[in-house]
Amino acid sequence: MKEQPYILHNIKIKRDGDIVTIELYHSKQQRTYELLAGNIASVKGINTKLATSSNGIFQIKVPRTSLPQYFIIKSENGDFSTNLFTERVLPLNNAINIRDMGGYESKDGRFLKWGLLFRGDQLSKLDKNDIEVLTQYHFKTIVDYRSPHERQYHPNKFLSTVIQVLNCDPQSSFSEAAANVVDLRGENEKLVQSIKNGEVPNKYLNDRGENVIESYQDLVTSPVAKQAYGRMIKAVCRKENLPLFHHCRGGKDRTGFGSMLILLLLNIKEEDIIQDYMITKTIRRDRNQLKYDLYRELVQEKSYLDYLMAMIDTRKSYIKAAIDKIYDLFDTPENYFQKHFGITMDEINNVRNFYLEEGTQYDR
Repeated sequence: MKEQPYILHNIKIKRDGDIVTIELYHSKQQRTYELLAGNIASVKGINTKLATSSNGIFQIKVPRTSLPQYFIIKSENGDFSTNLFTERVLPLNNAINIRDMGGYESKDGRFLKWGLLFRGDQLSKLDKNDIEVLTQYHFKTIVDYRSPHERQYHPNKFLSTVIQVLNCDPQSSFSEAAANVVDLRGENEKLVQSIKNGEVPNKYLNDRGENVIESYQDLVTSPVAKQAYGRMIKAVCRKENLPLFHHCRGGKDRTGFGSMLILLLLNIKEEDIIQDYMITKTIRRDRNQLKYDLYRELVQEKSYLDYLMAMIDTRKSYIKAAIDKIYDLFDTPENYFQKHFGITMDEINNVRNFYLEEGTQYDR
């Protein structure tokens, strides 16, 4: 059974095949709860009662062919309701980090709508069932942060709903450090050899991840990154491009930075921005352990291993460094988007009003 890393502060979801377990917690008192569902990411579309529960735990059948499914939990007597929610990470076979960015809270108490913005890893290994699931989400726009080499050797599978693909390579030297090799072992060998050849300064050969932090900070002001992420931001600002999916190779660094920009643009609370970024750590835990084991076959020096693990890890300090850099240089995110990307304050307010909605949660 696979548990979703984060849905809402009071909702847990686990999936085992077609069986989904939804758990409500942090409720103040015992009630009879109802689980309501629908295929539209709107409260008005959530009108099918699936189950009742006296403890806030529901077990239902949700085949992947029925996705997306959106839910609300209400009390039978009407004194309690959750916000709208869904499975954040899409249940795919050959892409582990594709997820809905909805549900996060803004600084003014509104919530990011579900079903409009998605982030993830590349679509090169999708099987037939994965393609069927993603087609049900009706992606119109794909923003691809990968390099031309990555796109050539790992082409995305075709999705019939996609109208446009925007290639927005920010040319992050850190993210593309191993992009010139195709297979996993070759990637590891290239990284290890670069250390042995002295290509990595000694100051980075530790577990502090300083090179990652510097790379994230560089993306804030890099002219190439400005062009790439500026194109993405402008696409996000146009509702005809939605739903929009943005991705890189693994969905961690280039996509993590892009997601941070989107959430800052939408005035999302910083703790939720960091929460969104850190989901990748949970998702990639097993993969990173596999990579660490492979590194140990190639090198034994602790400082080398520390450096390599810092590169593939997902840490709060990485994304926080980028956020802090924006505040240090521009004072506010609004100034950053206006001065750096040429987005007007009217455009910022309009895009916030479009993507954000009032919550439905109450506990009387």
